[in-house]
Amino acid sequence: MVLENQDLINLPVYTKSGRFLGRINHFEIDEGSQSIIRYFVKSGLIQNLWKKQLIIHRSQVISITKEKMTVDDSAHALEEKVIRLATSPSK
Repeated sequence: MVLENQDLINLPVYTKSGRFLGRINHFEIDEGSQSIIRYFVKSGLIQNLWKKQLIIHRSQVISITKEKMTVDDSAHALEEKVIRLATSPSK
């Protein structure tokens, strides 16, 4: 299956265990190999109110279809770490 740019942008991203992480915002391509290196996933509780960006490396991707991307559950652990860092009080 061939996926094009318009197929990937806004594609929903889920962990293997079924947790929704967000939607693909953009991706980075390696010039030499012409392959995608990483995906940038945006998620927010309410549209444009609070958003965070996750970076999903291609090694974390389990599958991609026109309906969704499925990633390893380790991507969810990264999301939790980002949330903790963003909400922890400054010293």
